[in-house]
Amino acid sequence: MRIGIDATFAAQQRIVGISRFAVNLVRGLAALETPHRFELFYRPRALRQPNRFWHPDDPRFRSHLLAFPLTLASFRGLDVYHSTYQWLPRWTGRAAVVGTLHDVFYLSRPDLGSARTRARAAARYRDVAARAGVIVTLSEYSKGEIVRCLGVEPTRIRVVPLAAEESYAPRPADEVARVRAAYGLDAPYVLFAGGFARRKNAPAAVAAFARALPRLPAGVLLALSGGGGPLAAETRTQVERLGLGARVRFLGFVPDADYPALMSGCLLFFLPTLLEGFGLPALEAMACGAAVLTSSTTCMPEVCGDAARLADPQDEAALADALADLCRDPDQRALLARRGRERASSFTWRRVAETMLAIYEE
Repeated sequence: MRIGIDATFAAQQRIVGISRFAVNLVRGLAALETPHRFELFYRPRALRQPNRFWHPDDPRFRSHLLAFPLTLASFRGLDVYHSTYQWLPRWTGRAAVVGTLHDVFYLSRPDLGSARTRARAAARYRDVAARAGVIVTLSEYSKGEIVRCLGVEPTRIRVVPLAAEESYAPRPADEVARVRAAYGLDAPYVLFAGGFARRKNAPAAVAAFARALPRLPAGVLLALSGGGGPLAAETRTQVERLGLGARVRFLGFVPDADYPALMSGCLLFFLPTLLEGFGLPALEAMACGAAVLTSSTTCMPEVCGDAARLADPQDEAALADALADLCRDPDQRALLARRGRERASSFTWRRVAETMLAIYEE
C-alpha cells in the first residue's frame, strides 16, 4: 500500500505544537515493520525552512513537493492520503482521505480569535469534515466538539492521543542546575508553559499566583515561558501593576532541549488553560516527574486522570487555593509526581504509529 502523509510541519525550525504530531508519527512509522511505502508531502512553505523535505533514512520513505498542478503525478497510485493538519489539498486523486482535526477551537470558543481567523479556520474545519472518510482527533473531548460543531457522525472519528517524547524524563541534578541558572531561576519556582495565546490563560495564572502569594513558601517564583502571543504585553503590565516584578520571571521561548530540565526542577507545573485539544505540556511535565496543577475543563481531566490537581481555570480563588495547597504540601506533590510518571508512560508514540497504521489499513 502507498500512503501519502502531509509532513509540512516536520520542516519547521521549531518543532512545537502540531508539528510534534507530524514528526513523531513519521518516526514511529519508520520504527514499525511494515511493507507499506510512505510518500511525505511538503507544501511550498517548507522551502523556507531548514528541515525541508526531511524523511527518515529508510527506503520505504520518499519526499515530494505538494504544489498543484506540478505534483499531480505524485498523487496517482496513492491508496491513502493523510492530512496531519486541519487542511486538505483541493485534489487527492482516488486515495482514501484521512483528515486530522486537532481541535475546533474557533467554533468551540469563537471569542478566542479575530473574525478573520475564525472564518478561515471554520472553512478548513468544514472542508475536512466534508471530504475526509475518517477524521483523526486527539481526545474524546475534541471528538465531542467535532460532532457538536460540525455534525460529523461519531463513527467517522478516531481518537488518537499524543505522547511525550523520550527526552521528557526526570533530568539529573547537574543538568537541572545548569538550565535553572541560564534562566535566572535562583529560587523554587512554579512553571507556567504555553505562551500567551488567549486560551492559555496567562493573566489568570498571574492573578492566582498573586492571590496565593501570602500563603506560599518564602521566595517562590512564577516562571512564565513563551515567545509571544496576543496577551504577552498585557501579562507584563499586569505583573508590574500587581507589584510582582521581583517574583515573576519571563523566560521567553524555551527550546525543547531545556524544557525537560525546567520541568524536572520546578516546584509545581501550572497550566490553567481555558481550552485544549489534548494538553501535551501537562503530559510532558508528568513524564518529567513534576506535580501538575491544571484545568478541570475540556480535555484535561481525560488526559491527566487522577495524576494531577484540577481546578476551574476561570475561578482565580480556586486556582490560588490549589496553588497554595500544593506548594506547601511536599507529600501531595510527591504523590502526584509518582502518579504522573506512571500515567505518562502509558502514552507512547509507538502506539500512535500503530493506531494510525491500523486506520490507514482500514
